[in-house]
Order: sequence, then structure tokens, then C-alpha cells
Amino acid sequence: MGGVIELDAFLDGESREAVALFRRFQDLVQDCGPSELVVNPSIVYWRRNRIFAGAFCKGRRLELNVDLTRQAEHPRLLVAFPHTKRVFTHRLRIEDESQLDDSLAALLAESWREVGPGFLRKTPQKAQI
Repeated sequence: MGGVIELDAFLDGESREAVALFRRFQDLVQDCGPSELVVNPSIVYWRRNRIFAGAFCKGRRLELNVDLTRQAEHPRLLVAFPHTKRVFTHRLRIEDESQLDDSLAALLAESWREVGPGFLRKTPQKAQI
């Protein structure tokens, strides 16, 4: 995987339609609460302690990754698959701004709330003698 780049460099050369979808999705993520933007050459991620969402432009469309602690149904869902023992990655395709709706905002809010904070590992208790 390449290094981190600037967001403007990531969006440079993408279609006007895809960039508009990306910016609207970015607004939906920001509405969830504070998060960090991590821009890689092939995808942009949003994270709190853990990455919870990602997006990249594909032609005039926007492809999304939304991580949840359950498998969810959504009209824009392409596939959902286990990412870890606790997290399912949901791949969605957005072709029109109207598809960035309340149902997607609800999935993002759930992801921000449930996956974004990360999961603390429980350390085994030492037996007391």
C-alpha cells in the first residue's frame, strides 16, 4: 500500500460527479462526530481509534466500505463479508446523490459509534494461588 497523500491529490482527475458524491459522503461522516481522515492513493478512510468507513471514486460512482458489528441489509449493498471476528465490511455503490440518504447515514452513525472506538482486548486474569 502506498503512503498517505493529500485529499486534493486523491480527488484530482476524478469525475465531477464522483467528487460531488465523495464530498456529500464526507459530510455524512462528519455529521457522525469527530474522526480522522486517512488518505491513501487508492482509498480514503475515516477513523477514530479504528477505521470505520472508507470511500473511493470509480468512474462517476462512489464505492464505499462501512464496517459494522453485524451484517446489515441495504439497497446499495454489493457484498458484506467478515473483516475480523467482530466486524463485517459492507461494500456499497453510490451512483446518485439521492442514495446518500438517511438509511446510509444511520449505517455510518452505527459504524462510528460501534466500530470507530475500537475494541479493547481483554487480558487473561492470572490465577491467584
